[in-house]
Amino acid sequence: MAKKKQDKEASVEKIERAALMLFARYGYTETSLEQVADEAGFTKGAVYYYFKTKEALLVYLLDRIRERSILRTQDYLRAHTGTAVDKLVAFVQQQAIWAAKNPDDLVILILTSLQFRETDTPARQSVRAYYGVMTEVLTEIFSEGVKKGELSRTLDIETTVLANIARHDGNMLLWYRSGRDPEVGRKLTQSSCNAVRRFGVELA
Repeated sequence: MAKKKQDKEASVEKIERAALMLFARYGYTETSLEQVADEAGFTKGAVYYYFKTKEALLVYLLDRIRERSILRTQDYLRAHTGTAVDKLVAFVQQQAIWAAKNPDDLVILILTSLQFRETDTPARQSVRAYYGVMTEVLTEIFSEGVKKGELSRTLDIETTVLANIARHDGNMLLWYRSGRDPEVGRKLTQSSCNAVRRFGVELA
């Protein structure tokens, strides 16, 4: 049983890597399960054994992206003992580390957000779940900061969370459009961290 489980996990991992690369390079619509199977070194039937539809495979990828990205950041921040500003800086840094290590994750998240924005499909629901966690993470930080007196009691938390998500997505897109230039990524991360620190001083 253990061997069979290991074989299944290894097969799914190969399919995941192939789909990540192809969806990021050619887009979800332009990629077929046959192409994923060829890239992974399997038959089409083998891919269908694990994923009944192409969207099921996409949803699996999005769920894995959520685990690698925002859920890992959430765990990191909940163990963080610093101030609200310290945690906001850590949020920016952890997300930058994720994007640098997993650029295909970022592309798929952006493309899926756009392609499925007006649908009520499992893929769209998975994207919403991703941003739901991000909203929860930032809301916890700002709420705790207000409660501890680190941030102003007049802070509009909902609006501030939305502004931070917008800055996060904008920076990620700018970095990717630069050709994933490490220097651009470094400057954007530093700029965001500095903005967070100024924000903390202004609202203290």
